[in-house]
Amino acid sequence: MPRAHELCKIEFIPDQVSAKIPIIPDHEPLRVIGRGAYGEIWMARTVTGALRAVKIVYRSTFESERAFLREFEGMSAFEPISRGHAGFVDILHVGRSAEYLYYSMELADDHLAGRKIDIANYEPRTLKSDLARHERISAADSIQLGLSLTKALEALHERGLTHRDIKPSNIIFIDGVPKLADIGLVAATGQQSFVGTEGYVPPEGPGSAQADIYSLGKLLYELSTGKDRLDFPEIDSQLSTRPDREQLLQLNDVLVKACANNPRKRYGTAAEMHRDLAALEQGKRPARRKPTWKIAIATMATVAIAVVGVWFWSQHGAANVDLHLQTTIRTDPPGALVSFTLPFAKTK
Repeated sequence: MPRAHELCKIEFIPDQVSAKIPIIPDHEPLRVIGRGAYGEIWMARTVTGALRAVKIVYRSTFESERAFLREFEGMSAFEPISRGHAGFVDILHVGRSAEYLYYSMELADDHLAGRKIDIANYEPRTLKSDLARHERISAADSIQLGLSLTKALEALHERGLTHRDIKPSNIIFIDGVPKLADIGLVAATGQQSFVGTEGYVPPEGPGSAQADIYSLGKLLYELSTGKDRLDFPEIDSQLSTRPDREQLLQLNDVLVKACANNPRKRYGTAAEMHRDLAALEQGKRPARRKPTWKIAIATMATVAIAVVGVWFWSQHGAANVDLHLQTTIRTDPPGALVSFTLPFAKTK
């Protein structure tokens, strides 16, 4: 029986043939290009001659009809959304039979030849295949990728959906553009069925926007350092020799926040993480937002001082008092604006 973190693993399998060729309307299945516990990914040719990737998800891999239908509903909900954002792989058709559900989508670039697809030797280009060739990418390129994927996640989360298994093998390239793939894992926010891959899943489990942010942070950590996500938060041992070391250290600050074990210390939204990455791209340090509880304490202190001042003047009268008072006010955070008004004494 596979371990939990292996359940949704889809790997490229170049020469493996399915025991049963699926029937996909208007598509000719050519060969299996990936297989996992839930099903297979086929390369297929349409009636117009176009090459597509078709994911087949078998009913027998689910414990209940309800879980199987939920997977279908997730794909159906995502289909119209997919074509509205450059960061998503386009879902072109969703269908089902009694034995399986399927969806056809854009075929990824070949890992070496790009859009020049050789059916017999094709291997999809993913971040995983890029890492296998390059070991790591620069901090600048990692930031660019993070900007693209945070935008895609923001669009997904705004529609009440989460991905639940963001990792290098689930980021594919089409015409050189990185896109979120394996959309069969998309589900309504809060769905708690365990999917995902060890090291990318946060302590609280998958199924929330902040869990997706955690996974993306681990992905960017692997890309920028060349280290395994299980080594997080160790810094690249060759940092001192890297020409991008300053930018990498700044990126690391963003990733530490994205991958905080406590969700409250993490970015609340993908948009917040995007803003900090955009600041790094422009050569700036991300703005540090002051916690709202500190602002509230400073405001309460100001109001208390003002109330005491008003009471004192109302009791003793400004005209009859000749005092020289000195008050020291400390605020948290330091330098917070303090403002209060005392009544002027009436003159006869």
